[in-house]
Amino acid sequence: MGADDEWLREALAPAVLGRRRVFCCHSATLSGKHAPNSLAAVRECVEAGVPRLEVDVRFTADDRMVCYHDGTLERHSTGAGSIAELPALSLRAITYRKTGEPLAFLDEVVEAVAGSGTMLQVDLKLNRPISPARVHALETALRPLGANVIVGSQSPWNLRKLSAVPVAFDPTLFLNYTAGRRQAPYPRQRGLHGFWDDSPLARNPYTSARDYLEARIDELHGMVPAAREWMVDIGTVLRMAELGVLLGEELAQRGIELAAWTLKARDPLEATLARLWAAGVTTVITDVPGAAAAACAAGRARAGVS
Repeated sequence: MGADDEWLREALAPAVLGRRRVFCCHSATLSGKHAPNSLAAVRECVEAGVPRLEVDVRFTADDRMVCYHDGTLERHSTGAGSIAELPALSLRAITYRKTGEPLAFLDEVVEAVAGSGTMLQVDLKLNRPISPARVHALETALRPLGANVIVGSQSPWNLRKLSAVPVAFDPTLFLNYTAGRRQAPYPRQRGLHGFWDDSPLARNPYTSARDYLEARIDELHGMVPAAREWMVDIGTVLRMAELGVLLGEELAQRGIELAAWTLKARDPLEATLARLWAAGVTTVITDVPGAAAAACAAGRARAGVS
C-alpha cells in the first residue's frame, strides 16, 4: 500500500468532534473507473482498505441475488427487462454498457470482502414481503462476513424477518424531507413542518416541530426495534437539525447509529459534512469518498484539529 492509499484509508475513517466517523463507498464507487456495484469496483474498494462499502441487492426470478441498483436493466446495461422476472443464468451474459464489466452476484461480493476488514452494507431492494426462502438465502450468503455486514431497507416488514444479520432502517417510505419533491406513492402528504409524512401528527397544528419529530422517531423506532442503524437521506437529517432536532443524538439515546445518504460531487462537501457531523451522523454514504475525505480533512485543518 502506497502513501496515497494509506492516507485515503485513514481519511475515510476520521475522528471528528471526538467520535470516529466513516465514509461509505456508495455502490462500491471509489475511483469511478468501474461500474457501480460491479465486482471490479468492490475489489478496488477492498484493496484500498476502505472501512465500508455499499452494494444494491435484488433477487432474480430463481431467488439468486444480483448487485444492481435499478429494477430494470435497460438504463445501464446491455440487458432488458425486470431483474425480478429473469433467472440468474440469463444475467450472466449481461454487461454494463460503459465499461463492459459483468454484473456481480452477492456471493462473489461476499467472497471478495470476507476477511478484509471492510464492512459490507447491503441495500436490499425489495419492498414486497420477503419469503422464508429468500431470508434463508440472504442470511446464508452473508454468513462468512460475521458481524462485519449490515442490511439496510426501507421495508420494516422485511427487516423484522432477518435475525442472523445486523439491520439498518431507512424511514423514507414513512417520513422524509425533499425540497422540490413531486407527489410520490409514499408518503402522499406533506405535513406542516415540510416533511412528507402520512401520519396524522404531521398535520396537527397544536404540535410543535420538536414534539412532532420526537414522537415520530419513537414510532418509527418501534417498527424495527432491532435496527442498529438508521440510514436517512441528507435532506431529512439537515431539515430536522434546522428545527432543533439532532437526529443522530436522538438515535444515540436509543443505542442506534445514524448513516446519511448520499453525498454527491455537486454538494458543498465541507459545509455539508460539518452540518452532518453536528447532527450526530456517524457514517456518510457518498459517491465521492476521496473528495469527501479531503473536504473533511480540510475542515479539520481549518478548525485547527490535527
